[in-house]
Amino acid sequence: MTKWFRAFILISLSLVLISCQGNQTEIDYVPPTFSGLKDIQYTVLDPKPNLLDGVTAFDSIDGDVTSRIVIDESQVDWNTPGIYNLIYTVTDTKDNLIGDSVLVIITERQGEIDQTPPIIYNASNVVYLIGETIPDLSSGIIAYDDQDGNLTSQVIIDDSTVDWAVPGTYQVTYSVEDSSDNFFSITVTIRVESGTPTLSSLTIYYINDTHGAIQNNGSSMGLANIANLILDEKENNPEETLFIGGGDLLQGNILSNYFYGSSMIHMFNYMTMDAFVLGNHEFDWGLPRILEYFNPETTEMKANFPLLAANVFLKGTTTYPDHIDPYTIIERANVKIGIIGLMGFGLESSIATSMVQDYVFDDPVTWAAYYANYLREEEDVDVIIAVVHGSSDSTNQALGQLSGTERIDVTFNGHSHQEYIRFESRNGVDMPVIQSGANGNYVGEVTLYLNNDQVVSGYQVRNLTASMEPRLSSPDSGMQSIISSYVAQIEPLLTEVIITSSDDYSTTELTAFMARLIRISVDADLGIHNFGGTRASLDMGEEITVATLYQIFPFDNKVKYVELLGSEIKDYANSSVYIDFASGLSLDNLEDDVYYKVATNEYVFDKVDNPFIYGLNPVDTGILIRDVLEDVLRNQSESYPSFSIDHPIVLSLVDPLWIHKDSRSPKIALTKDEFRYKNGLMIFM
Repeated sequence: MTKWFRAFILISLSLVLISCQGNQTEIDYVPPTFSGLKDIQYTVLDPKPNLLDGVTAFDSIDGDVTSRIVIDESQVDWNTPGIYNLIYTVTDTKDNLIGDSVLVIITERQGEIDQTPPIIYNASNVVYLIGETIPDLSSGIIAYDDQDGNLTSQVIIDDSTVDWAVPGTYQVTYSVEDSSDNFFSITVTIRVESGTPTLSSLTIYYINDTHGAIQNNGSSMGLANIANLILDEKENNPEETLFIGGGDLLQGNILSNYFYGSSMIHMFNYMTMDAFVLGNHEFDWGLPRILEYFNPETTEMKANFPLLAANVFLKGTTTYPDHIDPYTIIERANVKIGIIGLMGFGLESSIATSMVQDYVFDDPVTWAAYYANYLREEEDVDVIIAVVHGSSDSTNQALGQLSGTERIDVTFNGHSHQEYIRFESRNGVDMPVIQSGANGNYVGEVTLYLNNDQVVSGYQVRNLTASMEPRLSSPDSGMQSIISSYVAQIEPLLTEVIITSSDDYSTTELTAFMARLIRISVDADLGIHNFGGTRASLDMGEEITVATLYQIFPFDNKVKYVELLGSEIKDYANSSVYIDFASGLSLDNLEDDVYYKVATNEYVFDKVDNPFIYGLNPVDTGILIRDVLEDVLRNQSESYPSFSIDHPIVLSLVDPLWIHKDSRSPKIALTKDEFRYKNGLMIFM
């Protein structure tokens, strides 16, 4: 019996072991690996490279899985010079995934001698506290040249003077040279500090509505001069100094517009901007273009500061557009500062409908109160700054009346281009309100004084000009170097004189002239242009360049036309626009039940409260109104020594503008030699 029992036990154990061994299978959790990945150099118009050349993938279980590689080149524009990400992914048979990317550096085909220097992006001043990790000065640095492409690996960083163990101010120089011996360098400041200082005051420097005013041109101080003040303060008082932009910073001047604002993002990085608040004109090129500067994954120009708009949402939601934050928190010494960005309520009407139709601007006071409370209660913030791209008195008054944890310490305004300092009375310390003009003609300076509990106990508020602050009279050399590098890229557009002005022309006169050009460009019965779309005047004898045209008509509005009834036109006519009539027509003699061809700019045309989008046979010509003006000026220069609004208007933009028909009479295409127009009369040559 005992022997049998022992045998039974042995047999049972054997079966269990065999069963266990049969269930043991190897589980694969390890993804494949790539080899042979490398950056790709490509010249526009060359044959497209083999993206798998030399690239393989190997898996420890499946072996060679090169055939399973997937390449995502959706971010690469093979026809446009730049630096792009090319993404490789591969999975093994167990769906273990690995991804990696390389840079695709696309350059123009070389022709003329390269005289344009490369540019180094993202070099900025650094404040270092002894005992922290020493910063990697190469992190985020990108060097790019139009001809050579990505030169990042060739950037030389000279930090030989920096002693990270000894408090002091040091200089670090970044330099790079392209293959044509064009040299570029930029110097930044490293401030080494010890301990944690106590903050008794905080000074905020502020600009709003610069509209791309990069260069010093008299009334505009220019970013090199403004940088001289900001960077000097940040070097000497780094803990006490903030720099904020209040919206509408990018659009409006050729040196910014030509680069879709990336030139100014580069300069604001150099100035170590702390926050950029969204304005209505940041929508002019389409908001996604601006948001890409704030995308942490972008491989091109990247902002080193946040974009703020606490009350701007995707329409029908309370979801923020990608890369927009409602607030930012900045820690300086023993103080936490919260900056809340806000769009003025109702400013959708100041944006072309097509550019803003997917967004909504909610009540700024509601969201200022919400985030002020959140920042104080949840983030232990001491000082709350509200920046509103708007100038509504009712909004400022409502912000000033917020109390307790919703209290706002100071409010900055924008949008209306005014220069003012106001105060909202309340219990305790009043709330200062400041707006600092436009186009860089003022720099706001607000100093908040803090008590031992880090609570604002007083303030000093000024709008600075060069006459008040000597540092605004001199340029920062590093910023001037950056500006010069962008000027070099578009030199002819800044310096080539098309024609000089024969007289002084106000913005009102130029609005009327543009209305006439819009009408003539499509042979319409009426031409309409809004007064707000004309942003500069002309002086007698002023030399007119392409850059001048951008100052006068900075917005990329196209000519559109449609057929409207006379009654609809009469109902629409208002004081915000100028209407130019063809010979024999006026507002009084339009027939209510007759259709007239009406041409205007895209901004006016697309507004849902205006009649144009509801008319008959709408046409988008695709022609910018600024290009129509340039065409007229260049043709005048062939026949006249100077420009006059009274000279005959000659247009070369014939096809497709003048080839069309309407319900009343056929139109024919004319050459510039066959068509003249003056004082309401068409003159055929």
